[in-house]
Amino acid sequence: MPNSKLLVPGTAGITFVDNTGADVGYPIKMRLGTATDGLLGKSPAELMELLSMAHLAGQIAPHRTSLKPGTSLRPGHALKVAYNQIPSSFNHFLYDWRADMRHSARQLLDFLRERKPTNGRWNIVGHSQGALLTVLASKMAAENGDPLDPASRERFSQLVTSVTMVGAPLAGTVNAARALIVGDGAGEAAAPVFKRILRTWPSLYQMAPAWPAVVDDQGDDAPVEHQLEHVTGWPHMDVPEDMVERARIARLLLRDPLSHLCGDLQVALLFARNRNTGQKLERRNGHLNGDPVVRQKGDSLVPFDQTIAWIGSHIEPFVTVFNPPVNEHAFLLDDPAVVKRVKKLLR
Repeated sequence: MPNSKLLVPGTAGITFVDNTGADVGYPIKMRLGTATDGLLGKSPAELMELLSMAHLAGQIAPHRTSLKPGTSLRPGHALKVAYNQIPSSFNHFLYDWRADMRHSARQLLDFLRERKPTNGRWNIVGHSQGALLTVLASKMAAENGDPLDPASRERFSQLVTSVTMVGAPLAGTVNAARALIVGDGAGEAAAPVFKRILRTWPSLYQMAPAWPAVVDDQGDDAPVEHQLEHVTGWPHMDVPEDMVERARIARLLLRDPLSHLCGDLQVALLFARNRNTGQKLERRNGHLNGDPVVRQKGDSLVPFDQTIAWIGSHIEPFVTVFNPPVNEHAFLLDDPAVVKRVKKLLR
């Protein structure tokens, strides 16, 4: 059997269904509208109960995927509006993009092993958080091996022949922090309740900026204890220590993203650099402002120069940059130029 192709969608790129199979819809607003058929008409209290998660400290998998009694949520389908340029020959890895990324990455690694094509390997195209899961899975593949043995780091290449990352927030994104601070991912009117819902989703903390992204009201970098890797960096938000610890561990695993994408494995990173993208947030009078006070060019979610600087210049040979015109972050894989490049990278 030849190599197979797999799309790993990004944050909010997958709908939800409940344990009865009923469509819950899509709880995050996008520029083309909100696919929330299963959420329409629900009160704030009902939304809070349905969409919030529960986690236990030290346990990667969610304790509960919904707080509504007798209900659990699971992935539905990938959003066609974001991925309709991807050929039907692609498999889709569906996951709960709210959950701890390490949990989702473990599920991805199991998927790759259990469904590996006979006499072939996988071509992975990871968009946004999907790219991060691929990096984490590559490191999990080497678990229990000798960290100094190159063969251990090359285990992922036994499953995968190419990895193409599209709009990968490898150093995080201010947008994730903004969602936690403001809660406006579902629109301004729903912000008060969604702010509380989003703060139960570990992946958002794990995708918050890894660089010093908080400045004081003078525009200088805030002290370490006011940066987002500390509980004290989230003032007046009741952020659990466990969520910050999950983010710290994920950032460490993502720190050298190519370290286990080696061996006979082709790697490419595709970024857009054509839109103002948040880089810094301000802390004023002890409160975080969710609106970026410093921006740089990126794809509307991933600041390009900041991301490359955080990873290091060794990443540059693997990078392709798309300048105007190209779609914003959520719709990069609906952009003909990006998809054309993706297809050329398949093996």
